[in-house]
Amino acid sequence: MRYKTYLILAALIVVLLWLNLTRPAFIDKIRPSIVDLLEFPLKTTTRSARGLYGLATFQNRYEKKIALLEQKVSSLSRANAQLKELFSENERLRNLLSFKSRFASKAIAAEVIARGQSSWDTFIIIDKGGEDGITTDMSAAKSDGLIGRVFEVGAGSAKIMLIDNPNSRISAAVQRTREQGALVGLGGGLCKLIYLSCDTDLKPGDIVITSELSSLATKGIPMGEVIKVVKEPHSLYASAIVKPSSNLFKIEEVLCIE
Repeated sequence: MRYKTYLILAALIVVLLWLNLTRPAFIDKIRPSIVDLLEFPLKTTTRSARGLYGLATFQNRYEKKIALLEQKVSSLSRANAQLKELFSENERLRNLLSFKSRFASKAIAAEVIARGQSSWDTFIIIDKGGEDGITTDMSAAKSDGLIGRVFEVGAGSAKIMLIDNPNSRISAAVQRTREQGALVGLGGGLCKLIYLSCDTDLKPGDIVITSELSSLATKGIPMGEVIKVVKEPHSLYASAIVKPSSNLFKIEEVLCIE
């Protein structure tokens, strides 16, 4: 409809120009009427053109402001993520310091730089080694409990065998009953407490800690929680499935304890 209007207007303008050039006798008589006839659509068209130009200019400015605001939002989001990460790291380090004050007179803090690829042979690699005072068989812990022991030391790095590793074995005790046993790894983030008495009073929820008989760890460090007690017929010992106190799949910083 809008295009038809423009075509009609263009046709009228062409007619007007033709009449002005040829100057027929009657043109002077009808000129005022023609001018009056064309004045309104011409003014309307002019206003519409100005309006469209203004709208296009406004839209362009609006889009630029939107793009600028999106950039600012993106920048603020990145800054917020960085602040959250710094806060989380600060919280973990405070917890490690609290752990050190309770269980270790001498400890070396380290960051995890790699992890064993095998889900069975679980270990991590830290950024501290012999040059930093790390030695073989040092205990390794997070703020919520023991995670393993150092089993290989290089000049600037070391490997820590996690407690769920099938090659791991640590003297342990049940916090509530004081019963002694050994905590061995099962892989997949689980451990097993073995060499328990057949008539053990162990229950799900009991806390397993490092034993005073252990030569690898300070006494009393939490290692895990009993989730299932196993008593097999004709067996000399009972056992229990233990879930480690620390999430072994989310380790970023550790304390290596002498």
